[in-house]
Amino acid sequence: MTADQHGHECRVAQDASLERLYQYLDGALTPEDIEQVRAHVAECPDCRHQKELEELIRSAVRRCCQEKAPAQLRATIMTRITQISTTTVTWG
Repeated sequence: MTADQHGHECRVAQDASLERLYQYLDGALTPEDIEQVRAHVAECPDCRHQKELEELIRSAVRRCCQEKAPAQLRATIMTRITQISTTTVTWG
């Protein structure tokens, strides 16, 4: 265990804690595990800070992914996707 800047010691190994936090935020835990994570986050300033940071990042990604590319850019990309180029190789 390592102490944080306030002398608090997280009882969960950092890598395991992060993985479990990601699963929690993804809704991939059992109800019992959800309660365990909630209880830990409520007591652990480091994990609470990490949870808040992850929630901010996820929120920013969701906002960015909702924006549509300009129509001209979409048209150009679709044109390039549908263009077929071929290369002929001849053996001599």
